[in-house]
Amino acid sequence: MSLTAAPKRVKRGWMNLRVERIVHETHDSDTFYLVDADEGGRVFDYIAGQYLTFRFDDVEAKPLVRSYTMSSSPCQADFAAVTIKRVEGGKISNWFCDQVKVGSVLRARGPIGKFVYEPGVDRGHLIMVAGGSGVTPFVSILREYASHLGQAGAPQRMTLLVSHRSSQDILCGADLQLLMGQPGIAIHTTLSRENLEAAGYWYGRISDQKLAAAINGAYQTATFMTCGPQAIMDQAVAHLRQAGVEEAHIKTESFE
Repeated sequence: MSLTAAPKRVKRGWMNLRVERIVHETHDSDTFYLVDADEGGRVFDYIAGQYLTFRFDDVEAKPLVRSYTMSSSPCQADFAAVTIKRVEGGKISNWFCDQVKVGSVLRARGPIGKFVYEPGVDRGHLIMVAGGSGVTPFVSILREYASHLGQAGAPQRMTLLVSHRSSQDILCGADLQLLMGQPGIAIHTTLSRENLEAAGYWYGRISDQKLAAAINGAYQTATFMTCGPQAIMDQAVAHLRQAGVEEAHIKTESFE
């Protein structure tokens, strides 16, 4: 069912979110499932691709604020989830993975962000390009629309091209594996440091050749979203501009 068919759940300002479950995704990333610490269940409605802003008062002398995109989707009605990947020297990403436990209560506000699919504005084919943890908004978007592609308010088709270092670095891999077999969905994973072409992965960094293969001629019939390291986004945008894609159909969101 579409999210718009349900009553809206809105909470203004800072809210208390309790960690209900933690899933170890990879050697350096975890998914944290969050519920309303005061009333139970998911505290807010959101659009797939939006993020939460967290406030941490006990990490340093002054409060620190960080934003993380939700990897869950609005159709998962009982919780919201964020997937956190450790960043070398990152104060909050490492603290999050080391110190946050089941039962921890976090302060957050949101949802925030316009990096979303916009029915009636975006084209029917949504093509997403990501690197590393930049895949999280696309996991949310894929989850949200996969069951009703071609229906009102949803894309007709979705394509994802995502780059990771190795198969051990793939975020939300089990979820993406389930989505890969659905009609209208194409997911291409390229590994920059591990050659597993025999297992169906692409090999090497995202390149113009890989972008062209994933897009498969749909430059003028798709809306493009790219997220992750700046170098990947810059390459994707340059490739799309060179192919004549209108700026209105190129959306970017940096995680740096």
